[in-house]
Amino acid sequence: MKKRQFSEKNNKSTFPIPSIVIPTTLHSCTIEENFISGLSSLKKEEAKLMVEMKQLLDTLDQLQAKLDIITDEKSNLLASMERNLLSELDNSKSKASYALFSVVTWGSSWIDGLVFTVMAENDVWAKELVRQWLNSNGRENHRIDKVRALVSRDVRAIISVGALLLDV
Repeated sequence: MKKRQFSEKNNKSTFPIPSIVIPTTLHSCTIEENFISGLSSLKKEEAKLMVEMKQLLDTLDQLQAKLDIITDEKSNLLASMERNLLSELDNSKSKASYALFSVVTWGSSWIDGLVFTVMAENDVWAKELVRQWLNSNGRENHRIDKVRALVSRDVRAIISVGALLLDV
């Protein structure tokens, strides 16, 4: 009996073990084909989207390059404008504009009037220049009656002093 058990054991090990076979139906094959075709179409769509994304990125790179060029040109132009403005301001400070004024003064008597032709920045400076001349020439009692602008010039000075002629 022992021999028999041993031989049965040997027989079992040498014979192939029957495998379980699951029958496939037409339905399960169709589902698998649908998954494969769906996956294939998704891969195609993904490839198209990747191409479009690359085109968009290339376009964005081109636009960024154009924007950089425009920004550089704009900053250069603004810097140039600023330099020009600063040089114009420096030139205008060095070249102050002056005007020609006529200043009429009256002394203590009605026949003691003087007419000054003065170059100055404005009427206040013209009055001040005439006042300084009057004070330095002993005519502190003269009052300034009229100040009229005549012509623009680039010099500040008293041009002439003359007596006022009265119609009698």
